[in-house]
Amino acid sequence: MRVTGSARRASIALVVASCAALSGCAVGPLAVGREHDEIAAQARVLDELGRQSDAVIAEFVPEGGAGCSAAVGRDGTVLWAGAGGLADIAAGIPNTPQTRFEIASLSKQFTATAILMLQRDGALSVADPIGRYVDGLPDWADTVTLDQLIHHTSRIPDYWVELDEEDIKFATPADQATIIAAIAREDELDDDGEGFLYSNSNYVLLAEVVQRVTGAPLSEFLQARIFEPLGLAMVLSPGLTGPDVALPYTDDSQLYIGGWTAQGAIGIITTPSELVRWGDQYRAGDIIQDDFAAGAVYEAEGEYYAAGMDIEVDGDLNHTGLWGGYVSEFTVSEDRRTTIAVTCNAHNGQRFPIAEALWAIWRPHGA
Repeated sequence: MRVTGSARRASIALVVASCAALSGCAVGPLAVGREHDEIAAQARVLDELGRQSDAVIAEFVPEGGAGCSAAVGRDGTVLWAGAGGLADIAAGIPNTPQTRFEIASLSKQFTATAILMLQRDGALSVADPIGRYVDGLPDWADTVTLDQLIHHTSRIPDYWVELDEEDIKFATPADQATIIAAIAREDELDDDGEGFLYSNSNYVLLAEVVQRVTGAPLSEFLQARIFEPLGLAMVLSPGLTGPDVALPYTDDSQLYIGGWTAQGAIGIITTPSELVRWGDQYRAGDIIQDDFAAGAVYEAEGEYYAAGMDIEVDGDLNHTGLWGGYVSEFTVSEDRRTTIAVTCNAHNGQRFPIAEALWAIWRPHGA
């Protein structure tokens, strides 16, 4: 499915704005003519890149099954968006660039950002132990800090292990309180080594900190302090369904809807277009600040984990997501000007090949 006309017009408007900034839109018929030609040439380039990007979706998203959606943004402006496959297989409803997806662990960057915002407000310090904010945790709560939670160095086991032992399967309802209680039953940290150990428990606890400090759930904090101020069509609502929300599917096209609804680690519902608009915060935002990279820890193969995002060897920022039948991929370029986001509602959705192919198309043209 092709990008909407409004997105393409926005791209052309960006070209016009760039012309004005660089040349002052020099007066005179000849200058005006040159500017018009340059804008027309740039529009043709964008159209061609859009056609190539559409072909990527057609190549990697089979018809008749669950699919994927993707977008490319430059300096916060959506340059291209496309989608393929079905949001609802039984009803035959197609994915479109306006279809919303659960973005899974891409949500973590927003949770980490909320904690850093509260630190800037003077409401907490990332050096504080988690036990200062959350009651009923084991002895490790006196030494595990918010910073360790942000960077996955707490060594707290992932809560799904405890839930699985209690036979609370993925489709069984388990809310925030249930999952916090499961984390509290993990009385020993993982002592198999040290340093980075990815665990969703860390970010569920961070969500609980936001609620204890502000008196409101993380979902309300994000809405008031990030989504609404930036004009982002996002909502933190794990398990949300609706006519414009893609249903999640297994590899063999069976519905794969999760019942675990704790906030913090997953749960933001949005489109790739909104994600690439958000991505510009890493370049020019005041919500994402220098503290984002403070204390980043070594992860593997030269990559470091910052506040809910990987800093890759080449300087790009990246995070991936997988939650039931939803998978996602989000990357911000080294110069922080370009963002590519891919979301799929199939567990085997080709998020990585799609993202790689889109970067190959757009990076040579300044992206």
